[in-house]
Amino acid sequence: MDGPQNQSVRVRIYDREYAIRTTGDVERLQRLARILDRRMRDVAQNSGAVDTLKVAVLTLLSLAEELARAQETLERVDQSLSKRSLEVVSILDRFFTAPDDTPDK
Repeated sequence: MDGPQNQSVRVRIYDREYAIRTTGDVERLQRLARILDRRMRDVAQNSGAVDTLKVAVLTLLSLAEELARAQETLERVDQSLSKRSLEVVSILDRFFTAPDDTPDK
């Protein structure tokens, strides 16, 4: 049985071409490269930075902030779902648990 095939994909990010090896979805990688290119151009325009490394670092900081916010949101949603699940289980337990009406022998 063959595993995923390693492919070399060429992408262009911030006017530089990169050959990236991947076993994943090539179209997804290209789409991500376009997103990163766009983000770097936005950061460069908004910050006035011209140094590619500085633009890359500022872009990564921005993306890290977005990731942290998304993780925090996911954690809050997960906690909320856990709490609601426990409430539903409690309601179902009361509904399906019949009182013990059998007399003691």
